[in-house]
Amino acid sequence: MKYLLLIPDGMADRRIEKLRKRTPLEVAEKPNMDFIAKEGACGMAGTIPKGFEPGSDIANLTILGIDVRKYYTGRGPIEALAKGINANMVFRCNLVKASDVMLDYSAGRISDEEAKNVIKHLNLKKKYDFVEFHAGKSYRNLLAIKKDFENVKTFPPHDIQGKKIADYLPRDGELAEILIDLMEWSKKILPEITDKANMIWPWGGGKMPNFPKFYKIWKLRSAMISEVDLLKGIARGLEMKFIEVEGLTGYIDTNYRGIVRSTLKALKEFDFVVVHTEGIDEVSHEGNLEKKIEAIEIYDEKLVGRILDKADLSELRIMLIPDHPTPVELRTHVAEEVPFAIYGSEKDNVKTFSEISCMEGKFGFLDGIKLMDLFLR
Repeated sequence: MKYLLLIPDGMADRRIEKLRKRTPLEVAEKPNMDFIAKEGACGMAGTIPKGFEPGSDIANLTILGIDVRKYYTGRGPIEALAKGINANMVFRCNLVKASDVMLDYSAGRISDEEAKNVIKHLNLKKKYDFVEFHAGKSYRNLLAIKKDFENVKTFPPHDIQGKKIADYLPRDGELAEILIDLMEWSKKILPEITDKANMIWPWGGGKMPNFPKFYKIWKLRSAMISEVDLLKGIARGLEMKFIEVEGLTGYIDTNYRGIVRSTLKALKEFDFVVVHTEGIDEVSHEGNLEKKIEAIEIYDEKLVGRILDKADLSELRIMLIPDHPTPVELRTHVAEEVPFAIYGSEKDNVKTFSEISCMEGKFGFLDGIKLMDLFLR
């Protein structure tokens, strides 16, 4: 038996008045996801343990059976694993556009090449000898601290769109003061190299983690495909094979054909394959309802549908689950349950895949840490 885990980031949502109190998933035309639900069994899962922020790092680790209470140290360190960065602490470092308020957490979706030039420039103008910047993809970059400090409280920039940045600066300790100083310094440096971003925004930092290994737990050869360094870092931390795919944008115009081709190839070599995509979450952060519905339909047709058409379903179990809700009206993540469907053995009376229909599924409401036990049993 082969196992395929599909994670469309941020796809879950809330009922929306404009949609006659339906969710985008209920409105979207998604026959392939509905097939998984109709021919499988469904439920709702809590992927954000109590006391944790509803980030993709927390949610995806939980889905994969990793107890974040024991092993989580921060988002930045996980992405550092993806790049082989050696440091005492690592923070996410967004390139943003801000005035008194956060205008754009993604700096106009700055290109990879322009972002690399910005990061290179920041390192050339370095203010602290124990601070180093590392380029990622587009606005998603890293700030490494090669010195011991106590951790600090930071805030994700995508959570504060339109809000006063003064209320969300790093706090609690010496390192917070250094990070704020770097943010102010960046306001002077960035205009020398770009007009897309005018500030850095460090967040999600911590010390390097030591995760349990997926094969040791499940005795399954595993692989992951994703568009973002966060999931690449999780894969490396769990010692899963990370499969690179060309042409990935992290948006709804991504290379779905390449993802499908790589997924089908991986299923021949590995026992367990994770496919994580980012585009639906991105349009949710933009607050674009019509585009979110379109993004769901594109995902259903170009990824789920093509996999169902070409995979050997008689030898395959599939779990479909968003990592967390990103309500388009809020433009940020929330710590609410998400729908999930498992195709391949059991079956219930659910006919469509949505936040509402899956409440009636046979699995009921499940703690997300138990999902792997349910899926791989």
